[in-house]
This record gives sequence, structure tokens and C-alpha cells, in this order.
Amino acid sequence: MSRNSKQWLSVNTKVAILETIRSPADLKALDQPRLTQLASEVRAFLVEQTSKTGGHLSPNLGVVELTFALHRVFDSPTDAIVWDTGHQAYVHKLITGRAAQFGGLRQAGGLSGYPSRQESDHDLVENSHASTSLSYALGIAEARLRKRHPGFVVAVIGDGALTGGMAYEALNQIAHLQPPNLIIVINDNGRSYAPTVGGLARHLSQLRVDPRYERIKDDISRLLRDLPLVGATADQAAYRVKEGLKQLLQPSTMFESLGIKYAGLVDGHDEPALEEVLTRAKKLREPVVVHVVTEKGHGYGPAVEDEVDKLHGVSAFDPLTGRPRSTEVTYTDVFGEALMSAAARRPEVCAITAAMASSTGLLNFAKEFPDRFFDVGICEQHAVTFSAGLALAGMHPVVCIYSTFLARAFDQTIMDVALHKLPVVFVIDRAGVTGPDGASHHGIFDLSYLRLIPNLKIAAPKDATELCALLETALATDGPIAIRYPKGPVPSTPDLPVEPLPVGRWEELRKGGDAVIFAVGRMVEVAGEAAERLEMQGVSCAVVNARWVKPVDPRIADWARTHPLVITVEDNVGTGGFGGAVLEALAPHGLAGRVRNLALPDEFLPHGKAADILREHGLDAAGIAKSVYEAVRGRVPEKT
Repeated sequence: MSRNSKQWLSVNTKVAILETIRSPADLKALDQPRLTQLASEVRAFLVEQTSKTGGHLSPNLGVVELTFALHRVFDSPTDAIVWDTGHQAYVHKLITGRAAQFGGLRQAGGLSGYPSRQESDHDLVENSHASTSLSYALGIAEARLRKRHPGFVVAVIGDGALTGGMAYEALNQIAHLQPPNLIIVINDNGRSYAPTVGGLARHLSQLRVDPRYERIKDDISRLLRDLPLVGATADQAAYRVKEGLKQLLQPSTMFESLGIKYAGLVDGHDEPALEEVLTRAKKLREPVVVHVVTEKGHGYGPAVEDEVDKLHGVSAFDPLTGRPRSTEVTYTDVFGEALMSAAARRPEVCAITAAMASSTGLLNFAKEFPDRFFDVGICEQHAVTFSAGLALAGMHPVVCIYSTFLARAFDQTIMDVALHKLPVVFVIDRAGVTGPDGASHHGIFDLSYLRLIPNLKIAAPKDATELCALLETALATDGPIAIRYPKGPVPSTPDLPVEPLPVGRWEELRKGGDAVIFAVGRMVEVAGEAAERLEMQGVSCAVVNARWVKPVDPRIADWARTHPLVITVEDNVGTGGFGGAVLEALAPHGLAGRVRNLALPDEFLPHGKAADILREHGLDAAGIAKSVYEAVRGRVPEKT
């Protein structure tokens, strides 16, 4: 056990002060010694709770003092606090009276892992996609000015979100509009999931460690101590002198070049210092950037010592060691190994991620093929067009991305990749219902938004072996292909390499005369279980693995003609999804009337266990069997 782990274990884990915090007003009543004790309690509480429920641990350990200062200086919700990449808002939830509910974090009916408007008036934006806070905050600030609404708008952006293109676009307009009620807090921990990459990240890092800055601070402090000034006037004058000297001596920043006041660097774990600079920022009555330096995972040894992702997003783990309780092999793990195997045989293969190397299975690839690995930061649009450029010049890029995040690069997928028929492989992790991360992370729209794109082929493997085979297919194909797969463990792993599969060819797994089920991805196994249940009820049901959503197997009309009922099953919304593809394929043959679609509803789904959510919507074996049985027994036979 590390020394830092022992230090964490020695913390008084009682929550005597935390239990008294029902609102930010309670926080404001505490003196500094009690605030320090509360910070220790909060960190111990977060480690203990997330070790049971999973969640985003280290981002929240790093913002404890910053959250305290924000709620002591500002008056939420009169002052609006907008959290970018909302996974760093756990401490905010505690301060706003939700500690007693944390046992249900990310569980069905419990607290969301992100800000939630349903939970609290203090949660203004249900934000879990990065780089959006400045746009939200500017819009809120401008609307409040026009409606003469009191209070400030504070955007807390960090954890790599300032690398995203939307943040730059918003900064440009902030500089133009100059809203006096807007304050931007940069939570600079040098990381998103892994160490933050890019030019701006390097610039902030240089400012953070520049010895001239520390020397300037010392010189200014000595000078101010000798100034013969008293009272409020002295205080203001001293501040102006200090700021003036910083402008003369400190390297210029991007913010100052835009005409936005800049205050920093501030130790993000020095709560009194944070309060002081935030109070100063309020007095300026113009947009100002407060640059705060924090340590991701601060106070918890295993997170600080984890050089990969600082225990960013965790499943249930041992709080003493930080190690996960489950070590199951997942689809993501299998994909990572398959891509390594392919890259060893194909020098043109390269991998692209938008700041999620560990989460998309690319860590080993990055170590083995560093010259063919690209982390572009939280910039999904750039990632796709950058991949298009790589493909234009002869590489075969593999874009590794979550389903929900690929939606951010929809235009680039159409116009920059598909229009040019480029050999870009989209490997889409977390497809379908993902579970505890909720509405913003369920990958239930990708079949709909990808299926309408010309030239793009779409595949969904039924298991880990098929995932590897489809990757081989994609890398042997000239043109764009998307492969979607779910979050979750696999029962077995294949020997690599796996033979590729023919494009557009489905697989008949089971024969039957009463109905045929066309199932996609992980729903194939569930459909097979449903067919077994139906067999015991006297219903004979065929099952087809429709692993290619686009193009559709041309044999589909033959299956439909020989079965009076066609059932489609998918873990995507029904609108525009796989079921729609089947209807479109069968309509010219006059067979669309035989089709019944089983899919997710046209709505945003809550967080909870994926299996429970699917069961609720009739997409487990029992639910599918029930739907098929009722359709078979209740149908009117059609003429063939």
C-alpha cells in the first residue's frame, strides 16, 4: 500500500460536518478550520460512495475546494453555475443538499451522475458533453441582461474541455459581447481522461510552471507590503498595481489577446485564495477568466498515482487500493487486441481517439504504435475530418469513439468522409443502452443517424468473435464502415486473427415456420433465447443475425415470403433504425405489412442497469417472446 493510501486511510471518515450541509447557506457559515475538515470528509465520502456505485471519482476529488469557494462567493441559484463536462459536479450536489441520496448514485430512480434539472434548482444544465458550458453561459448571461435578472453566470470549464472547438467559438463571441455578468473558471488539471493534449494545453502548462510567474508573485508581494496605503482605497490600488505588474511581466495569454480579463494562476486547493480571486472577479463587471490549477484525484493516493486516467471513471472498486472489484474482459478489451493484431499486419492502419484512449481500448496500441496513434483532444469533429485527411493520403484510419460522441461529428461523417468514399473505419463503443450514465450517454440513436448517410456501411456484431471478424472486413474494404458494439463483458475471446465476413451477408441461426426474427448486435443472443421460449409454447420461430444493418441482405424478401410474421429487434430507437431498414427493403415486394418492430421508444431514457432498461421496454427474452406469441396467435393469415 502506498504512503498516500495510508494517508487517506488515516483521514477521519466521519461526516459530522457534511451531515449539517443542506444548502450553500450552511457552507457559508463555516470558518476555515471547519471548511478544511469538511473537505476531508467530502473526499472520504466520495471514495466510499463511488467504490460501491461506480462513477466519476478523480474529477470530483480535484474540485472540492473550488466548489466550496464558488458556493461561498456566489449565491446559487440566483447566480447560475454551469458545469462543463458535468461529471465534476458531485461536490456541488453534496453542497446543495443531496448527500443522503448518494447511495443511489447512477442507480435506477437515484441521483444522476451529472447535473439534473429534475433533482435541484441549483442544476441549470444537464451537461455531460464537453466544451459546451461557455456557449450555455453566454446565452444565459445575455438573456439575463435583457430581462434585468440579477446575479452572475459562472461557467466552470475544465478536465480537458477547453480543447474543444465549441469553447473557442464561444470565447470569440464573449470577447465581442463583453457581458458584465459572466465569469469563466478554468479548472486546469492538465488532463481530460488522460493528460490533455494540444497547443492550448501546452500553453496553460507552461504558465503553470513558469518560474518567472513565481518570481513576479514574490516581487509584487514585497512591493505591496511597503505601500503606505490604508482602507478600501489602498486595497483597490494594491490590486491594480499587482495586476499592472502582471500584465507587464507575465507572458500574454490567449484570453487577454481577445480582450477578456485574466486572473491566475490560483492554487485550486487553497480555498481562501480562491474566494479572494473570485470576489475580485465579481467587482470587475466585465467578463473575466479565473485560471485555477488543481490536481485530479487530489487527496486519494491511488488516483494521484494512476498515470493513465487518474481513476477518472470507475466501476465498483476496493477503496483501499483503487483496484476494480471486477476484472471481466469486455468488448472494448477485445477490440483493442484485434486492432493491435491488424496493425501489426497492416502498416497503413492508424488509430484516432478524442481524449479517450483508455476508455476505447487504445492504451496498448498507443504504446506499441506511437507513430500511428493520434489523440486529438475533446474534438470529435476534428477527429473525423483529420481521419479523412489521413485516408486521402493513403492511411486506413480507425476512429474509436462512443456512440453518443460520434453524433457531435455528424456533418463531418457525411461531408468529409462519406461524400469522398474514404476508407475510414468508425468503431463505435457504448452502442445501445449503456446504463448508469443515463440519457446523454445511451447510444440509442446511431443506427438512425448513420443509416441515412450514403456510401456508409453499418455493422453490428453479435459477439466478440464477430466484432474481430467485422474489423478485418472493414480494413479490407475500400470505403467507410461503421461497427457498433455495446458496453459490457464477453463470455470468451477469439484467437486472432479472425477471418473477415462478406459485406451484407446475414446469418440464419435457427429455422422456424411461424415467424422470423431479424436481430441486431447484442439482441441476437436475446432473440435466440426468446425463440427457445416460444418453442416450448408451440411457436416455431426462425432467428437471423442481421449483422449488416446497411446494406441489407438481399435474401430478406425470401425470408419474409416464407414466414407470415417478421419481427425486428434492436437496441436503438425505433424511429429510422434497423426496423425502418427492413420495412423499406420489404415494401417494394408488398411484404411490409408482415413486419413488427421491437425497438426503444422515441424518448430520452433514464439511468439504471442496462438489463433493467431493456426489460422495461420488452427487449429481454421474455418480452420478445411475449410480443411474438401475441402477434402469431392474434394475426390474420396473409396470402402469399
